[in-house]
Amino acid sequence: MQHKSHIGKLLIAHPMFPTNSPFAKTVIYIYQDDSVNGTVGVVLNRISQTSVTTMCGQEGFGFFDTTKMVQLGGPVNKNSLLLLHTDDWNSTNTASAGDKLRISSDNHMLRKMADGTDQPAYWKCFIGSSVWMPGQLQSELDRPIEHGTWLTCKADEAIIFSLNGDTLWHTALEAYSQQAIDHFF
Repeated sequence: MQHKSHIGKLLIAHPMFPTNSPFAKTVIYIYQDDSVNGTVGVVLNRISQTSVTTMCGQEGFGFFDTTKMVQLGGPVNKNSLLLLHTDDWNSTNTASAGDKLRISSDNHMLRKMADGTDQPAYWKCFIGSSVWMPGQLQSELDRPIEHGTWLTCKADEAIIFSLNGDTLWHTALEAYSQQAIDHFF
C-alpha cells in the first residue's frame, strides 16, 4: 500500500479523544512523514512557562521579543529546540516543512534572530516533538471515533502562528469542518 504523506497537515484531537490523554485538545503540525522514518510534528497549542527571552538569557544573550513563549512540542526529544517558521528565512540547519513553511534546529537560530533584524515573518519556538513509528499514525487515524482519533486538515498559517491554547484547537476544528464541507460541495 502506498504511503500517504501528512506533511503540511494539522492533526486535531477529536473532541471525543480521552481526556486523560496527553494529546486531548491538541493540534499538531506534521513536518516530516515517510514510510521509513515515520511521522514527526509539533503540538501547536501547549505553552510552556518559559519565555524565549528567558531561555536566551540562560544562554548568555538577550532576545528582542519578550512576549514569545516556548511551546511544548511533544513528549519526545524534550531537550531539542525547534523553530517552525515561514520559508522567508534560513538558519544553519533548516529543512522544508510543508507548503511555505520550514523547520530549523540548531544552536545559532535564536542568536541569529536575537536583535529582531534577521528573522522569519512568522515563527514559533518548541521544545520536544511528537513522533509516530512508520504506520502508527495511519492506524490511529483509522480507529473508531469513540476510541479517540485524529482529524486532519490542511494547515493554515493564521491558525499556526496567531493562536494558542484552546482557541487554536477550536479554530482548527472549525477549519476541519469547513474543509470537509467544501470537499463535498
